[in-house]
Amino acid sequence: MKKNRIAIFAMAAVSVLSASAGAVAFAKANDAAMKGSSLENDFIRLTVEQDSAQPEYLRFSLDTNNGQTSTKDDDQKNLTYKNFYSGYTTLNINGEKYIYGEGEDTSEPSYDASTGSHTSSQRFGNVEVKQTLTFAEGFTKGYNDMLKISYKVVDAGENDSIGVRILLDPMIEKDDALKLSVKDVNVDNETAFNESVPDVWKADIKSDKSITAYGKNNTASPKPDSLTFANWNSLYDEVWDTSFDNGKAIDDSGVAVKWEPVQAADKEFVSYYGIKNDAVKDKDGSGKNKVSAPKTSASTVAGIAALFAASLLSAAGCVMIGRKEKKENE
Repeated sequence: MKKNRIAIFAMAAVSVLSASAGAVAFAKANDAAMKGSSLENDFIRLTVEQDSAQPEYLRFSLDTNNGQTSTKDDDQKNLTYKNFYSGYTTLNINGEKYIYGEGEDTSEPSYDASTGSHTSSQRFGNVEVKQTLTFAEGFTKGYNDMLKISYKVVDAGENDSIGVRILLDPMIEKDDALKLSVKDVNVDNETAFNESVPDVWKADIKSDKSITAYGKNNTASPKPDSLTFANWNSLYDEVWDTSFDNGKAIDDSGVAVKWEPVQAADKEFVSYYGIKNDAVKDKDGSGKNKVSAPKTSASTVAGIAALFAASLLSAAGCVMIGRKEKKENE
């Protein structure tokens, strides 16, 4: 019985070590830090144009850092076109169309590594809108591998009507003629989803399925009213309504997520774009789901080593308690 008790204490210490090491690995992978003019975590990298003298002011680009944990093929790849200008957000305020970034700043744009985000806010007439770009969980718990793109109306009159269109220019590596799909069905021609807007869409390099980007629409209110796949220039040249041709093949992929104008005081319009880390089955065939561990850094290894040392001390303490009990009972 005493031997069993000692074994249980030792196993508990090892379990604490294993769980703690995993927690450290996830925490480190999700931790955001500035690198040059970009903000990154282990999975993705965000860059925002902060020079107000540039016409692309407050537009952003997204890339992978180490990407998916299951492959190195998607490390250091573009997820949007490499220049800021090709993607932008339109605000439809009481019928007038504005481009976010061309309004009047109401706060200093800034990165915040502690929250893994970039925030800015601008005023358009009497309406103030805040843009927040945040590293966030997408499909798999524990992985901040998507960018949450948010526009929140922070000041508006009761009768102000506001709509939002987010234009993304997906690009993977050097390919911006991506294969777009919904529920594994390819969308080859220009298409608008209006009646039933998909919650998830996917963009692949036609020649390499190991590198994939995902879009995810917010399922909370307000939900988008349309999702449009079209040639990029068809979307870029028209800031709100889009003229597209269902018979025209998509050669330069562009994606627009749109919310029609509503009385939107205090409302937040949200969409997601990034990558997807999957839960995988144990190789022993048990059928239990597990999540592959994020790639570890030197600091992660050091943290695990410290936890290992602490767990050894804990286990040693348990053994000494067992010995003490044995001696007292002799």
